[in-house]
Amino acid sequence: MTSVGNGHFDFINENERIMYTTAHAAISQLELWHFMKNDIDSYMFSDAPEVNRISSKIVELGYCGHSGSSFGCTMRDMQYIAQYGCDKFKEKYLARG
Repeated sequence: MTSVGNGHFDFINENERIMYTTAHAAISQLELWHFMKNDIDSYMFSDAPEVNRISSKIVELGYCGHSGSSFGCTMRDMQYIAQYGCDKFKEKYLARG
């Protein structure tokens, strides 16, 4: 099984980090990492109950600033973590420059 990491995301700039930490915490608390491995056409337009639960939990955890786009991008990164692990995600993120 791939490691989803500890959810700290110290390598991400402080302005964006809360998007990742709250998403990671939401998925972990809801025990939905197995769901995040699935291929989803669109997180922004999804009607999957799991996606709605994650979105609501992120707000409950204190982040209310997602646009549809930022939510979709953050969820794609969480999907990548679920599929390939946090170490691979960190490499990919840092390569973005």
